[in-house]
Amino acid sequence: MNHGMEYSDLGLSASDRILIWAVPPLLGAVVGWFIPAIADWATGLAWVPFQGPLELIASIQGPWVVIVTAILGLLAGMVLSHIAIKESLAVRLSDQEIRLRMHDAEQTFTRDEVSAVFLDGKQLVLLGTEGQELYREKPEAKRDALDEAFKRHGYSWRDRDPFADQYVRWVAGSPELTPGLNALFLAREKAMENEEKEDAADLRRELSKLGITVRDDGKRQYWRQHGRRP
Repeated sequence: MNHGMEYSDLGLSASDRILIWAVPPLLGAVVGWFIPAIADWATGLAWVPFQGPLELIASIQGPWVVIVTAILGLLAGMVLSHIAIKESLAVRLSDQEIRLRMHDAEQTFTRDEVSAVFLDGKQLVLLGTEGQELYREKPEAKRDALDEAFKRHGYSWRDRDPFADQYVRWVAGSPELTPGLNALFLAREKAMENEEKEDAADLRRELSKLGITVRDDGKRQYWRQHGRRP
């Protein structure tokens, strides 16, 4: 184990970043260049939707049109690249702490706060000392790189969730849960059905504060009770 302040950065590599910044803008520019020609061709096909906007594009004449649409495509690609970089998870590990940054938000956990680390499907999960879920998000790094880095810095890396056998599937009106907890599960089920990911994540955190850890399998919710924090 390293006792200095050596860090391991787990996230997008330099080559990944170059590709993300290069490919979408390039594709956007190419598509934009050909949009006038595509619009002109598509207006002759009655089954193609959005005939109104397509006819408008096709009606604009002049050599400058393809230049403008190519620039717009380039800018759209740059926006997509920026979003992709912003939504990627950056993990910085040391022997003392774990820093996780995503969407311009950063969370830090000391090693003493983290009892186990593992991958649940494609999501990186950190558990606290009471078995509660501290963090859950999809990492950019591969499993082998995560395994090696967390072990090298002295964290308890697990091949699977150590509490996997304790989960119970939630059903509406579950008698083991209070009406308030069942109401939160029901609200979360509706959020998941509507693909409201932020709401589902917020409700997961609310349940965690009340001593319930939630694990999803598709649209199904499973739960277990973790130890109460002092």
